[in-house]
Amino acid sequence: MDKSVDFHIPDCDEFRKGYQAFNANATRGHCYFNAMSHISKNWGKPRAMADGVGILISCWNRFYANFDYDKLAKCIDANLTTLNDFKARNISSLSNGDADRIRSLFDQFLDALARERDNKQSAVSVAKAFGVLAPDFLPMMDSTIAGVYGCLYIIGSKGYSPDYRYVEFCKKMKLLAERVKDCVPDPDDRSLLKRIDEYNMWKYTMHRIC
Repeated sequence: MDKSVDFHIPDCDEFRKGYQAFNANATRGHCYFNAMSHISKNWGKPRAMADGVGILISCWNRFYANFDYDKLAKCIDANLTTLNDFKARNISSLSNGDADRIRSLFDQFLDALARERDNKQSAVSVAKAFGVLAPDFLPMMDSTIAGVYGCLYIIGSKGYSPDYRYVEFCKKMKLLAERVKDCVPDPDDRSLLKRIDEYNMWKYTMHRIC
């Protein structure tokens, strides 16, 4: 056993059972593919890309769906070069040199996706957005999953700020992806990180036994 790993790594049987069970029981899985399709067709058009992000957040994090679409479009436009780079990359290429860029992008999206009625921010919304803007490179998460992997964040806290914690989560998902990469179809209709999110959702967020 690798003592440097502080989280559970499933074998292929458990991993497959987890994501297959999630897909057999999920009722909102279409939202991801609708968002992905919309963004793919409109890549390079910030406002349309923002609409694609909205498709997913309205479905998967609906209490934070009331954000300013124009503000998000401006954020996407300002970071399109970075998004182009991240979209073309795989989580296996993640390095320590990426940390500052990921943190900066996270913080900007955290502000752009703030709920309009009270300006409350959601790290979950940012991670969901990243999951459709750079699906092979930036992983999705929710607060439960972040906690399980030792990456629990607190909005407004320096030591536990979500941008720092998200980078740590990325590093752990890189390791997990390396261990389970041979457990999925090749080719597949979604990224390996999406399969990992499905497993994480079923096992940890939905508290099901794999």
